[in-house]
Amino acid sequence: MENSEFFEQIQQYAVRIGNAEDKELYGSGTLFLVSKRKKVCVLTAAHVVYSLKEKIEKQELKICLTCKDKKGDIHCIIVDDSKCICIHSEYNKNKNKNEFFNDLALIDIPWESWMDDMKGFRLSSGNSGVEIKGYGFPQSLDEEKDRRLADLFAGIECLSGTIESQNVGRLAIKYDVHTGSDIERDCIMEGYSGTGLFSLETDGICYRGLVSCSRGDKTAGYTMWATDAGKITELMRENNIEIECPESFELYGKLVADEFSEYKKNSKRIWNGATYKLIKNQGISPKDFEVQTRSIFLCAGERKLCDEFWKGKLKELVVMHEIQEVACEELINPIMQLPSSCGGKDVVLKFLCTEYKAEYILGKMIEDRQFAKNGEYRNNMILLVNSPKENDNHMTMIPRADCRSIMADIAGDFTCTEELSELTENILDEDQKNAEFDIIKGAMENCNIAAFGSGRLMDVLTKDTIEKMKTKWNIFLAELWEV
Repeated sequence: MENSEFFEQIQQYAVRIGNAEDKELYGSGTLFLVSKRKKVCVLTAAHVVYSLKEKIEKQELKICLTCKDKKGDIHCIIVDDSKCICIHSEYNKNKNKNEFFNDLALIDIPWESWMDDMKGFRLSSGNSGVEIKGYGFPQSLDEEKDRRLADLFAGIECLSGTIESQNVGRLAIKYDVHTGSDIERDCIMEGYSGTGLFSLETDGICYRGLVSCSRGDKTAGYTMWATDAGKITELMRENNIEIECPESFELYGKLVADEFSEYKKNSKRIWNGATYKLIKNQGISPKDFEVQTRSIFLCAGERKLCDEFWKGKLKELVVMHEIQEVACEELINPIMQLPSSCGGKDVVLKFLCTEYKAEYILGKMIEDRQFAKNGEYRNNMILLVNSPKENDNHMTMIPRADCRSIMADIAGDFTCTEELSELTENILDEDQKNAEFDIIKGAMENCNIAAFGSGRLMDVLTKDTIEKMKTKWNIFLAELWEV
C-alpha cells in the first residue's frame, strides 16, 4: 500500500464529536466497522463523552458525529440516547485523580449505506519504535469550520508521532509539533482527545490506540498518553461485541451476478442457481471459512468486512462444487483432481487474499515458516490469489514451471543448508530432509506448485453451459500445470 492511500484511508475513519446544535467541539473519534452492513461504532476517549452521557440522559444536549465518505460528502449522525455510549468499566475508578487509565469509550451508531465502501482495519497493541499517524480535530483549527464555504471537516489535521513505551494498557507517545515553542502543549492537544492512531504494516493498516492526555509536566516536552488498542477488546467483551463474518453469502452472490455482462444471461442463470443451492440447500455461510480471514499476508483492511474477500471466496466455491465436483463438506480445504492430460494428480487448492504481488508470495511463505513442519502450505498445491480487478494479481498466472524457477532462485539465496531444510520441510520428501544443499535445491526446482489470480475464475464462469465451463477450466489447469 502506498503512503498516499494509507493517509486517504485513515482520514476516512476520522470522526468529529461535537454539539448537535451549536457545533461546539468535544473531541475526535474513529469509525470502527464491527459487522459489515450491520453494526458500526465510534471509538473515542472516555473523558470526551463521560460528562456528556448524563446530559444526554437528561435531554440537555445531543451529540453530532461528523464523518466524511469516500466521495467527500459530509454525514452528521445524531446521538440522543445515552445507552448508545459504552464506557470502559474501570474508567470511573481513577477519573477523579486525572490519571486517565482505561480512557476508552465506544458509541453505537446505525449502519448507513455510504459506509458500504469503507474497509475495516486490524487492532494491534502498540510496540516501542512504531511510527503512528492519526487524523483529529484540534481546537486550534476549529474556527475554520465557520469560514465561507467551509464544512465541519475544515479543521481536521494529521497527528504524527512515535510510540516510546507501553505501560498498563497505555502507550507513551512522542508527537511532532509544527507550532511556535511558546504554545502550551495542552492547547495543542485540545480537541485531539479520542483521535485514532494508526500504523502501516506489511500486513495492512493497524489501529494502535487513541489519544488520551498529556504525559508528565510541560518540561517533559511534546509527549502524551494513548489508550492501547488491546483495551478495545476488553470494552467489546464487556458489551458483548465481536467483529463478525457476514451471516450469509446471499449479498455477495448478487454482487458477483452484477459483474456478468447483460448478454451473458445463461452464465448468470447458472451462477444464480449454483449459489442458491450452496446457500439455501447446503447452508454454506461465510462463518464456515472464518479461519481463512486470519491470514498473516498483507491486507489493506479487515478481511471479515471485505466484499472482495467474500466475492472471491464464493466464486471459488462455485467453481469447486459445480465444475470440479468437490463435495460440499470438503469445500473448506478442497482437493481437486487435475485433468488426465496433467497426469490426473490430486492437488490442494489454497485460497489466499492478499495485496502482496503474486510472484513474491512463495518467498514470503518460506520466510514466514509456512512451508516448515507445522506450516499451513505443502507441495502439490495450487494457490488461488484473490484480489479486486484493479490489482495486479487479478489476472495473474504463475505456471508450475515458473514456480519452480522462483523456488530455485529462493534456494540459491540461502547460505545455511540446515535453515533451508527446516523452512522447506513440507516440500521435501522424507529422504530429502537434512540432505545436502544440492538435493534440497533440486527438490525445490521440481516442486508441484502453481498460482493464479481470481479474475481467471470469471473467464470460466462466463461460459454459457456447465460443459463449456468444465472444458475451459480443464484447459486452464493444463496450461497452469505445464512444465
